[in-house]
Amino acid sequence: MDRRHNHLIGGQKINHILAVIVALSLVLYFFLSIYVLPNLYVRAPKPKPAPVIINTSLSPTLIYLGNTFYFSVQADNMGDNADIEIISIAFPNLTGIDRNVKIQQSDFTQKPLFVKVGDKVGSSYTGLENIVYAKYPSIEAFSRPWHSKVIHNIKLEIKPSFAGKFVIFLKAVSLPNTSDLAHYPQTGIKDFQNELVRVYEVKVL
Repeated sequence: MDRRHNHLIGGQKINHILAVIVALSLVLYFFLSIYVLPNLYVRAPKPKPAPVIINTSLSPTLIYLGNTFYFSVQADNMGDNADIEIISIAFPNLTGIDRNVKIQQSDFTQKPLFVKVGDKVGSSYTGLENIVYAKYPSIEAFSRPWHSKVIHNIKLEIKPSFAGKFVIFLKAVSLPNTSDLAHYPQTGIKDFQNELVRVYEVKVL
């Protein structure tokens, strides 16, 4: 009986020790996940991608109604690797682009998106955290990811549907947007998304 009794007590001690170890492990796990790891993440240096439009070509800049012109964009990431980098080419004079704009060439890793009037888009360089509705159509060419020092190109054929001044808005945005370097241009006018754009014009006779 003594041996069985001692064996039973020994087993209870082992179970008690295991229970204490499990409880301490859980406490340590929650402490690390709630306090230590988030602080380490916050303190860790964040990547700083830097999209730059290194070359554009607009030809010709004067056409007759019914003719087409070509717009080419070459973009680079001068900073750290970006989760996603977007080149947006918008057409504030148009209500639709299906019949007016054709993609002649693109080497982005993702298929360019056609944004229609009324589509939900992000604003203020926050992605889809601040939703607004597109007031005019655009094309978004993007790579996911966009590695540092990698160049991408897109070429459009555009046919205006009216005479007068035909306008194009161009910008580049990297996500996450961790600094002012994560968008291009740095100065200029702001579009309906509260983001800076470069403006290009073609005269249509």
